[in-house]
Amino acid sequence: MRNDYSLETLSDFVREEASELESIGLKAQQEGPSELTLQKILGFSKQLSVRPSSTLGQYEQNLN
Repeated sequence: MRNDYSLETLSDFVREEASELESIGLKAQQEGPSELTLQKILGFSKQLSVRPSSTLGQYEQNLN
């Protein structure tokens, strides 16, 4: 016998599981990168310079 699940059934299951995890003291982990990670990536992108060169093509320069 084949089991068919709708999107609504699956979303209800996820909500129930999340509420049960919270009831026993476990939280879902944060989705996405932390604020510190974002700041480090932005800082790196500010100090990295990629420029065109007629002899090298493109070159990367660390402006630190």
